[in-house]
Amino acid sequence: MADTDTLTLGLDVCMGHCSVALLRGEARVAHISEAMPRGHIERLSQMVEQALSQAGVEARDIDVIGVTCGPGGFTGARLGVAFARGLALSTGAQAVGVSTLEALAAPHAAERVIAALDGGRGEIFAQIFEQGDPVIDARAVPEDELSDFLATRPITHVVGTARAQVLTCLGRASDDQMVPPIDPADVGRLALQKITQSRASAPKPFYLRAPDAKRAAAVELRPA
Repeated sequence: MADTDTLTLGLDVCMGHCSVALLRGEARVAHISEAMPRGHIERLSQMVEQALSQAGVEARDIDVIGVTCGPGGFTGARLGVAFARGLALSTGAQAVGVSTLEALAAPHAAERVIAALDGGRGEIFAQIFEQGDPVIDARAVPEDELSDFLATRPITHVVGTARAQVLTCLGRASDDQMVPPIDPADVGRLALQKITQSRASAPKPFYLRAPDAKRAAAVELRPA
């Protein structure tokens, strides 16, 4: 359990939103979130300043920074991690990485839940949690193998952008339920939990598939 005076900043820029929350202990004291396909890094710093102003604190007062690291958008993961690490360096706060899958599953900690993201290229990024703890490691599951993947794993709740595909494979009626954005307060609480359980690690981008962009191979130049 977090100390009631611990000030935690939760950040998410991996899932099509730019979201910031400040927690005092585990209580939310500021929250700003906007749907945003691009321009995250410019807006993120502004949002953090606004959240600090709402809470009546300064950046140097932050004790912990939790940030989503992926899987999700490659660009968002890199930007969020770089911002969190830079802010931690300048403030002395402890930066902690949180996966998007565990952040999506966090509101359903009392259930056996699968967090599933549409990874494109016919893959689903998935992880199963029970009572808030991971049952399996996050993995990329080919869509044509999803039914087999789920066959021996009972699920009570499904979250994420691949919800429809998972429900179909489970033989349940699909629905038009909107996929809610990650709550940055959950990111902050997960970061605190990791520290308490001695599982915290510095944030770094978490990919289940290599980025499309690859470094060009070196070209040997020979004299004519």
